[in-house]
Amino acid sequence: MNLIKRNKVFIKYLFSAGSSFFLDLLLFSIFVLFFNNYLSYLAIIVSTILARILSSIYNFCINSRYVFRKYNRKMILKYYILAFAQMLISALLVFLINKYVIDIFATLIKFVVDIVLFIVNYFIQKNYIFV
Repeated sequence: MNLIKRNKVFIKYLFSAGSSFFLDLLLFSIFVLFFNNYLSYLAIIVSTILARILSSIYNFCINSRYVFRKYNRKMILKYYILAFAQMLISALLVFLINKYVIDIFATLIKFVVDIVLFIVNYFIQKNYIFV
């Protein structure tokens, strides 16, 4: 029980990030299917941007209210700088891996890339954004 109490914030973040991640992945997949007929490889980038914008709104609300229980206007700016950087890194890596390493379903690549980014994001949000 003490382990759960000590890691309460991380456990809440895990659920918050997990639900945001699946929302982002779902939206990404829908947008890729929609835009793929029109934009080819650019569909990955456009889909990443649209999905990330929508899922980041949800994620900020959950993190500020339930996970870190802190909120001010500076946090919004810092959060969206991080979200923008993460979005660019995710889109670029998914695009490059899909085009130059392995041409498989882009959602699978995004899943792996975003798992790594999830871990980095936790430490940045905990130690820099929601302080």
